[in-house]
Amino acid sequence: MPISFRKSVSDSINYLVWEITETEDELLSHLNLNDEEWADFNSIKVSIKRLEWLGARTALKHLVKEIGQFYIYKDQFGKPHLRDSAIGISISHAKGIGAAAINLNGAIGIDVEFPREQVLRIAHKFLHPSEVSWAQNDVDKLTRIWSAKEALYKLHGRTQLIFSEQLKVQESWGTIIESSTESRYHLLFSNDHNYVLNVAY
Repeated sequence: MPISFRKSVSDSINYLVWEITETEDELLSHLNLNDEEWADFNSIKVSIKRLEWLGARTALKHLVKEIGQFYIYKDQFGKPHLRDSAIGISISHAKGIGAAAINLNGAIGIDVEFPREQVLRIAHKFLHPSEVSWAQNDVDKLTRIWSAKEALYKLHGRTQLIFSEQLKVQESWGTIIESSTESRYHLLFSNDHNYVLNVAY
């Protein structure tokens, strides 16, 4: 079974990770894409990225299967939504896995990352001053912070945010700063597998 991990955070918040073992055709046979989704899919030229794109949508389908067929559209900021549904969604993918999260009562963000040494080179671009001592130039900690900020960014989904100035991460909380206003969100972190996963809600 390709579902590698599923978790219910609460009655309204769930996420699922899909380990991609299928071919493109096998995944497509379970997804009835609309024209906008087909255009998005066909714009991806790298085969592994096409599989990951499909894997993330397959994960989402398993989370929202009770509503039947669904279509994803992107708003003016590029944030994905379910057409004709108030369910908050977020999707992510990385190296052979797709992930999705839903929130029945509001916005949500999910991100999956594999730790890589390259994160050391870009740390100065996303670390808030309050995170430097915590990160300690450690690949795993930096990946956790980067992933958490990606999840917060997806939850926010409206305007460009400067990661090093407007996003702050603590152990289980994330803060988005806009116009001197700070909004605080829960962060659920997992590294039980060989990847890092963060859910912001």
